[in-house]
Amino acid sequence: MRDLNAAERRIFILTYAVYASYYLARLNFSIALPSIIEDLQYSKFALGLIGGAFSISYAIGQFVNGQLVDSLGAKRIAVFGLILSGIMSMLFGYADLLLLFVIIWSINGYAQSTGWPSVVKIISNWFRSNIGTVGGIFGSCFLVGNLMAWPLLGYIAANFGWRAAFLSPPLLLFLMALLLYLFVDEKPEGEEDIYLREKGISGVKAGFKQILLSKKIVSISLAYTLLQFVRSGFTLWAPSYLFEIYSLSVDVAGCIAAVIPLGGIFGSAISGWLSDKAERFGRLPIIFVLIISLSLVLLTFYNAASYSLQLGIALLFLAGLTLYGPHTLMATVIPIEHKEDHGAASVAGFIDGMGYIGSTFADPFIGWIVDSQGWNGAVTFWLASSFSSAFLIGMLIWTGLKRR
Repeated sequence: MRDLNAAERRIFILTYAVYASYYLARLNFSIALPSIIEDLQYSKFALGLIGGAFSISYAIGQFVNGQLVDSLGAKRIAVFGLILSGIMSMLFGYADLLLLFVIIWSINGYAQSTGWPSVVKIISNWFRSNIGTVGGIFGSCFLVGNLMAWPLLGYIAANFGWRAAFLSPPLLLFLMALLLYLFVDEKPEGEEDIYLREKGISGVKAGFKQILLSKKIVSISLAYTLLQFVRSGFTLWAPSYLFEIYSLSVDVAGCIAAVIPLGGIFGSAISGWLSDKAERFGRLPIIFVLIISLSLVLLTFYNAASYSLQLGIALLFLAGLTLYGPHTLMATVIPIEHKEDHGAASVAGFIDGMGYIGSTFADPFIGWIVDSQGWNGAVTFWLASSFSSAFLIGMLIWTGLKRR
């Protein structure tokens, strides 16, 4: 990263900031959950439906936008998404009815899905060596978005009401859309796009079919989906978990929940660097070890209520580190590795889309589990998902060893 020229630094920093800003109009729902429950008296299951509607819309959008970015270009798709997401966040802040919440937040899910394929496409065009290190550091952009959003939106919700947490983020999203349009080039001047798909429906269909025929990408996508059960659970329910287990206020719970993405920043950077150093062994063994480590950390959450707050915070940090390390490798580095044969945006959209299909079912299901069985029931679900994800990655490693 030290050898980057001025243009590469500008692209990396601006693209990083653009994607981080998306999270202000995504995590505001999670931050506001306890206050919405208290104000409008909706059950956790009902609010889980809103999160699930976001996830299915986001998943569909990932599949579609991954292909569109490879055919139409990243910048115009991302600018459109930032503006639409800002508008939906603003509308959510004025709504009251559950049906309106579901509709508005599902549209926001599609708008948010424009971000990841677009930024991965731009990074894959600009950076063509040490992709583990570059991808690992860049993959922390959504974690910085988390880290920025939890305390900021928690403070806004606690001091100005939960609706303010939806009415303030659009200003930043509109600004980032302008900066992206003016100052981010999709590829270095004079260079061809690494992978530009045929425009139109035929190009989208051909690209999607090509990815479906790749056993490696499909297997990684399934493992990512299982890991997404855990990530989605922590992202959506962490403030409520802290609010109930430790009887914290909404703003304090939001601040403490920030240790999860903080741990993830370290996990992303370390995993990316290690994957470059151990490149001859492939990136899958590092993913496997980190997911197994995550499972061991999750085991400790069964007795969380008996732990001190300090120990609980430390465990959340470790969970973030071991969760987001493999998450970043699968969502960022793997797509960049396949930029020449399938298109980085298309692979990123497919993997992330599969993950959010899982979230669609996991979000309301976890809400139902917590309502009926308490937080230990949710931990059991996350643990089973983590072990299953590790099993799929282990099978890929085993298949690769047999071929040698």
